[in-house]
Amino acid sequence: MEKLIAGVYLMTMVMMAGPAQAVDNELAEQAHEALRNATIYLTEEVAYEGGYVSIYLADDPSQPGWAKLGFRPGRTWHWLQSPGSPAMGLSYVNAWKATGDELFLDAAVQTAHSLVWGQLQSGGWDDYIDHSPEGERTYFYRRNEGSENPELTSGNNRSTLDDNITQIVMRLLMAVDQELEKLGKRDESIHDAAIASLEFILSSQFENGAWPRDYPLRGRGYGDFYMYNDGVHFDNLDVLMIGYRNYGDQRYFDAVVRGGEFIIESQLPEPHPIWAQQYDFDMQPAWARRMEPAAACAGESAGVLRILPELAIFTGDTRFLDPIPAAVAWYERSKLEDGTWARYYELKTNRPLFQISMDRTAYWLSYEDHDTPDHYGFKGNYGQGVPRVAEITAQIRKLGPEEYDRQRRQGAEVTARNGPALATDDRQRQPSDLTEAERMERARAMQDDVRLVLQAQDDQGRWVETVPPDHRFVNLWGGHELISMRTFQNNMGVLSHYLQFVNGK
Repeated sequence: MEKLIAGVYLMTMVMMAGPAQAVDNELAEQAHEALRNATIYLTEEVAYEGGYVSIYLADDPSQPGWAKLGFRPGRTWHWLQSPGSPAMGLSYVNAWKATGDELFLDAAVQTAHSLVWGQLQSGGWDDYIDHSPEGERTYFYRRNEGSENPELTSGNNRSTLDDNITQIVMRLLMAVDQELEKLGKRDESIHDAAIASLEFILSSQFENGAWPRDYPLRGRGYGDFYMYNDGVHFDNLDVLMIGYRNYGDQRYFDAVVRGGEFIIESQLPEPHPIWAQQYDFDMQPAWARRMEPAAACAGESAGVLRILPELAIFTGDTRFLDPIPAAVAWYERSKLEDGTWARYYELKTNRPLFQISMDRTAYWLSYEDHDTPDHYGFKGNYGQGVPRVAEITAQIRKLGPEEYDRQRRQGAEVTARNGPALATDDRQRQPSDLTEAERMERARAMQDDVRLVLQAQDDQGRWVETVPPDHRFVNLWGGHELISMRTFQNNMGVLSHYLQFVNGK
């Protein structure tokens, strides 16, 4: 009966959208049904208290699975870094937005509750949440604040800002909070957790606008330093901008401005006007782990460049564009012969730096890129998106932040008189902003991908895979049929994106 209702519901949506000749109605119905089947399987057979790790055994997903660092101790453990719980929850949100089917919103709420349960008293999250009684003693969870039992208030309370862990949880909680608010169904636990997490981002920011890797501070080590590594600064600015747009608290806006000012202040001088991976309290580039030297960092600087135009648009202040031209010129002249960039460049000389290691315990700095370990990105296409940033910057300078943003959101084509087309039009436009003809054209363009996703799904709603023999974890996972949350999220993303165009959501 559930399947029939889902099919009728989607057919109604497609027909209401207008002339249907451009839409394969049967394919759209199958895509919706596949999303439902995947969600029912995950919520009923895989999730524990609404949470997930990364990989499960296909023949028994109730057994312990794997997270980033290997085998998880038990089913009660959830992994927060993508593709763990919050990323799965965001997939449900996207499916809800694409279809209006409350099955997906209910699944997102379930995952959000799991994350609220594991919010630390400090306001953020650690890598894992443990729903066992032992986990309650290992961590000081926010919900245990005020408890008279010292075992529940003496555990780890240090939240991480590293690796987009706390921040992706925040994105999910804020997204679910907003969707429930639209329906007049505010969930106070989710709302309060979202606000508490934004308070954490505010309290962990240094006066100069930077953030550490973890908070509260340890009082020792590079983790207390001003951090760009692993997107710390980028992700904090992003969630604050979302928070301000959602809740209107001026403190979030002011913190974004301070964060942008830190970017301006921390730009390195020539011959490498980019940014270091982390800075000590004297604002000097600092060492981190043994393979992470004090150096100019092409990897993290690319993320810094991407956020600067967004800061200019968000604040209306074009001074946040000022660091971009010198950094763009640096990427152009610092490219390696093979067209890539080193992650690190030596201070003062701008020579590419690499690390040589035989066993991952000892490293040697080198100017040569041979024999570098494969577990770390000592080289990469870090500057690949820099020309796009330069293009966007030129358009913002020409049009002004407000007009640029207006045209970007409306998807207006910029004529030859005004310059090249805006570089981020498609990323900013929502399917609901498109004309029906544009939506149908994009839906048609996705149909082959949708069919491939549907063909790969089994009758339980799963996408099952095996580990290839050349995978670096073949000794751990080889021989098993697996359920990968990343694969589920990618495939559900294709289906949701397609249905957004079909339904005009």
